[in-house]
Amino acid sequence: MLELEGRRIPIREGDTIASALHRAGVRTFNRSLKLHRRRGLYCLTGDCPNCLVTVDGVPGVRACTTEARDGMRVERETGWPSAETDMLAATELAHPLMPVGFYSKTFIRPRLAWPLAERAIRRATGIGTLPADRAPRRLDARNVHTDVLVVGGGVAGLAAALAAAERGERVLVCDEGRLGEKVAPGPIRERLEALGEEARRSERIELLERHVAVGVYEGPLVPLAAEGGLVRVHPRRIVLATGAVETHGVFPGNDLPGVWLGRGAARMAGVHRVRPAERAVVALATEEGLAHLEVLRTAGVEIAAVLAPLELAERIPPEVRALPDGHVVAAHGRRGVRAITVASGGLREEIACDALVLSLGLAPRDALLRMAEAEPVLAAGDLARPGCSLAEAEETGRAAGRGEPVEPRPPESIKLGRDGIVCLCEDVSLRDLRDAWAEGWRSAEILKRYTTATMGPCQGAMCGRILASFVAARAAVGEAPTLRPARTTARPPARPVPLEVLAAGVHETGAKRTSLHERHLAAGAAMERSGSWLRPSRYAPDWREDHRAVRERVSLMDVGTLGKFLVAGRDARALVDRVFPCDVERLAPGRSRYLLALDEAGYVMDDGLLCAMPDGSYVITSTSGGAERMEAWLRNWIDRLGLHVHLLNRTAELGAINVAGPLARELLQRLTDDPLGPDAIPYPGHARITVAGVPCHAIRSGFVGELSFELHPPRSRGPELWDALMAAGRDLGIHPHGLEALDVLRLEKGHVYLGQDTLPDDHPGKLGLSWAVAMDKPAFVGKVALARMAELPLERRLVGLRFDAPPQRGMPLTLDGRVVGRVTSCAVSPTLGYPIGLGWLRAVDGAFPERLRAGGALATVVPTPFYDPEGARVRA
Repeated sequence: MLELEGRRIPIREGDTIASALHRAGVRTFNRSLKLHRRRGLYCLTGDCPNCLVTVDGVPGVRACTTEARDGMRVERETGWPSAETDMLAATELAHPLMPVGFYSKTFIRPRLAWPLAERAIRRATGIGTLPADRAPRRLDARNVHTDVLVVGGGVAGLAAALAAAERGERVLVCDEGRLGEKVAPGPIRERLEALGEEARRSERIELLERHVAVGVYEGPLVPLAAEGGLVRVHPRRIVLATGAVETHGVFPGNDLPGVWLGRGAARMAGVHRVRPAERAVVALATEEGLAHLEVLRTAGVEIAAVLAPLELAERIPPEVRALPDGHVVAAHGRRGVRAITVASGGLREEIACDALVLSLGLAPRDALLRMAEAEPVLAAGDLARPGCSLAEAEETGRAAGRGEPVEPRPPESIKLGRDGIVCLCEDVSLRDLRDAWAEGWRSAEILKRYTTATMGPCQGAMCGRILASFVAARAAVGEAPTLRPARTTARPPARPVPLEVLAAGVHETGAKRTSLHERHLAAGAAMERSGSWLRPSRYAPDWREDHRAVRERVSLMDVGTLGKFLVAGRDARALVDRVFPCDVERLAPGRSRYLLALDEAGYVMDDGLLCAMPDGSYVITSTSGGAERMEAWLRNWIDRLGLHVHLLNRTAELGAINVAGPLARELLQRLTDDPLGPDAIPYPGHARITVAGVPCHAIRSGFVGELSFELHPPRSRGPELWDALMAAGRDLGIHPHGLEALDVLRLEKGHVYLGQDTLPDDHPGKLGLSWAVAMDKPAFVGKVALARMAELPLERRLVGLRFDAPPQRGMPLTLDGRVVGRVTSCAVSPTLGYPIGLGWLRAVDGAFPERLRAGGALATVVPTPFYDPEGARVRA
């Protein structure tokens, strides 16, 4: 049982919400958006808004494609006080006073009118109320790479999948429903079931039922939305077999409950075994319409009359009344269809009935196809040739599956009546379009914006071609300079999708891991994200233990996240000398130098080390988050300068372990025969050594302020080297350190963290790094800008701070209540025993103040480094 507004509705196996409610006598499923006209079941393919209901508090659910489940609570929120008795239906009486564009014209002045009117309009329109107290679901997203994506699980789509699989390609087939669930019994369904079984047996085909293709994006990328989350498909090529939708007939009364599209009525009768009506008039213009007629007759529906072209009328059974070349003039009724006025042979008559079934033709369901004009996409089946035969559908599917383009066949032209609802979603009538045209809105795109036609939940599936045909008809008689019937732009999503599904996977953060990740977990490290990497924040419960190991004994840190580059070639020196501001000419092989990377405005974008190699090449290291940017920047300058340089990004190839502390040299000497003394590898210098049998590039670095050897081994041998170092240093009290200790270690030395202590417009002078810039060089990137800025007074600079109480990072620095800076880094130094920090400070009356407030703490400007200012420990 499901519950409809307090009424218990029985459900049967295979029921949708729509079939269960229709069997129980429900005919009004919702009210239209603006005029509050009754709306009943129409397409049963998910292409119209007529069956939108609220299910378990969630509005906008399509009753015709949603499986009925026991315990469901269904509501119709689009009427007041109810959808059956809607007082707001009186709005239709005032429709002549509210022409198209009414809101835009009426609520311009006074300005206070619109906020008041908007509140009333919002209460009177819409499809339901979003549940504000509902907790969001954590939905997953996954990425799938395949050779061929087939969208649509009909005959053409399955045939395409099988053809592609026969070529050895991997195929993914998606369909918004279950295979064949929308197809009435008959030859098409039988063939579809046979192809489906064959596809399920194939090892190269994956079927994803109830997965809706949201759109086609550049790449190509096709997101598939499902109840459980999102699948991002990255195919090499795409076959679209999304089929066609039956033509929406436009005539007075065309939106009354009881007006059906042929596929909807046939599905209700043939699939769900529920008669759509007692007595029906059928208007058909296709071969498929004849099949629908037989399904309705088999279900026990009395056929009052059939309107059909002469060639089809001759094939209608003699016991059924046929009206050759007849057409629908209007549908009549208040709560639903009670009679139809038809015209045939120059005569009109009114036929009593409770349903009108329309099979007037097919229009391709081409929203995805129109999104994918620049992508490797082929169309098949009804999408390429609307109304194609069963054999033709399979033939075109197999051709598309083999990668062969299918010659399209244009859909039949659309005939418009004298009036009627064009856009079921937005209550836009043919008269509204005529009025807008008369006002000068004379293109499909402009008419769409002015009238809101095609802008509702169905995204123009029903009315898009009608709008284009309307414009084309006017252009044909010279009313506008339009050359062809332009469709409005197709944009994702092709089907309505909950935002929480589109946001699936937002809680999943892909993080890079170094080769030592498992070692960190085994050591009990607390892991955290640092940029795009997952890194240890601390190993001991108290980070001070990590810090103490560096200052007093020996410690290891995984710095494999650093960017690592090899610059080689005959112009290698010319490149590094031209782009970096440091002195390269006097950098001897075996020595290294701190480098800044500046943009052409002279602003600091990265930093690192530059190592001169004996063979004339250079090794560059950069910050953990800057490797991709550094590579792109260097390659750009190689091209701009026309240099013969080979640049190799070795970040993923090499690991890096920093061995730091007073006992670092003693530890390494136990594992290598290479000389490590100050004369062999001076600071700042580097050398090739072998540690525990692992070849490494060892660089003397000083970021933590202690004797340090940064070892760069092959990534695959990083764990081997880490284990050897930890084992050899056990009696030395070795203990690794993480990011929390590193933050304080570097702060004690006054080193900056780019991005934390810097701003996008910081040049070296502001950061106190002018010593790293050789302004006597002929040229480097940013030199001209630095020379100009040097002539200007320094208005802001980064300073060292000592506090009398611990402040918080980001806290404003004030002078006599005036904000003159902010704290960028701060900590209580375990080594010094008092709080220290870095912060930005602005000049006040041309001078930089030295005593400030940071909240309740007194801040005094002091020189940096705070620890070992002579650098004796780094040079040991």
